[in-house]
Amino acid sequence: MGLVGNKYLLHKEDEGVYISVEYDADIKYPADFEQICADLAFRNITFDPDLVEETINSNTGEKVLLCSNNEEIVYKPLVKVKVSSDMLQAYLIVIPFTGGEKLNTKDLQKALENEGIKHGIKEEILPEILNNQGKYGEWLIAEGLPLIKAKDATIIYHFNPKGIEVKPNELEDGKIDFYNLNLIQLVSSGTVIAEKIPAEQGQDGINVYGERSKVKPAKDVRLPIGQNTQAIDNNTKLIATKEGHVILNNNKVSVLLTYQVNGDVDFNTGNIKYPGNVVISGSVRNGFTVEATGDIEVGGLIEGNVIGGSNIQVKKGIVQGRVVAEGNIYAKVIENGYAECKGEIVVTEAIMHSTTKAVKSVNVGGKKGLLVGGECSAGEEIYAKNIGASLGTATKIAVGILPELRDEYKKISKRIIELTKMMDSNNKILKKLHEIKGKFGMIPPDKNELFIKSRRIQYQGHQEMEECKERKMELEIMFQQMEDARISVERRIYSGVEISIGKSVFHVKDQLDHVTFKLDGLDIKSVPFVKKKVAK
Repeated sequence: MGLVGNKYLLHKEDEGVYISVEYDADIKYPADFEQICADLAFRNITFDPDLVEETINSNTGEKVLLCSNNEEIVYKPLVKVKVSSDMLQAYLIVIPFTGGEKLNTKDLQKALENEGIKHGIKEEILPEILNNQGKYGEWLIAEGLPLIKAKDATIIYHFNPKGIEVKPNELEDGKIDFYNLNLIQLVSSGTVIAEKIPAEQGQDGINVYGERSKVKPAKDVRLPIGQNTQAIDNNTKLIATKEGHVILNNNKVSVLLTYQVNGDVDFNTGNIKYPGNVVISGSVRNGFTVEATGDIEVGGLIEGNVIGGSNIQVKKGIVQGRVVAEGNIYAKVIENGYAECKGEIVVTEAIMHSTTKAVKSVNVGGKKGLLVGGECSAGEEIYAKNIGASLGTATKIAVGILPELRDEYKKISKRIIELTKMMDSNNKILKKLHEIKGKFGMIPPDKNELFIKSRRIQYQGHQEMEECKERKMELEIMFQQMEDARISVERRIYSGVEISIGKSVFHVKDQLDHVTFKLDGLDIKSVPFVKKKVAK
């Protein structure tokens, strides 16, 4: 009952007690029927509820007689305290009784005390409230301090720290565009490649009741200084000191220099081993080796050996060559070759009579999308448009957890246990040495070497422990992803193909169209192939 914005006043006149109700859009805490009735009862005023309700609904401001005057009526203005839902603001509300008694400072202070208001009281506005007590008023009497959360220091990278995700575009005619992959993120000397946004400390909160809420302290972070980089502007910016390819590796930003080969890798160049990226406009000829810690791009064929610390892109193909990459491998064709990587193998025409291994996936697309002969294995998925051949060519394909990853996981788990024991033992030595220092004020000369050695073991052990835990977590995430290992055939798979998922084996006896093979318990089952939708 009562409109939003209603306020009421009481009036003492010779005829008795009057009430008036009017609309005021500026008030925060409007009166309703229940509140007014409660207030009138508190003042010992007898009244007709229907008359009060009618007065509220009309809200014209006209005075309406409630009752005659008597000694039991409390004629002093009514003081109320209203607190906001977040307890950061308290309002003092005065409902006047014109012609009645006057409020004093103690009345206002008592109302605040009864409500428990302790913090941020605006004592200076009490005289103003008393001077205006003949009118209905709402005053912001107390304010708390909001809790302001701290902001941790962050690093902003001015390059893609995850590396450029390359997905070769399949054109309308079925051809693949290999000319716009741009795998290498080149920067010039002096380029700002990362910035540190300093931490911002927060502020404890305190409400009008005096209750405090503690803010968590902000965390700092160091600039990820790596090879060929330098910190400037009070360690807030990281710049490249040389021209090269910028990457984030092991939580450090480094600029790797790029080696250009204008032609083939052959007798004119000899073998290439380079701490950075290598771009070869021609081919890697049979018998020659290219090894780089960064990305490798080959414009022609790979007939020799290529080993890359990141991604390897071959615009034509791997023909009788051997390629090993820490990242992904991109090629037009792999024929009588060997390709192994810790990421994805993406082929845009065919894999024929080759050995291919990928920790994540092998993807054979393009017009043919052919995977035939040899052995192909991946941790998560093998996709091809056609697998095998009508003549029953022997083709082995396998998906699931790679044994070498399981072995790595076991070694890391064992190393964490060893490090824990070593650090516990070392910490006991350090604790004993600190007790000696506390007792004598210094480390005895004959214990200095032991103290330095123990501190070094503590630091190195902590660093190695963090690296082991991080790698263990990466492997666990990888294992979870591999539980849904599958082999997807968009068009046709022929007889003569041997499928392995985990420890289960399935021999294709009759050609099948549009199928996906998955593990169902201990058996390999086929389900209809569903092409993935490409986000636009």
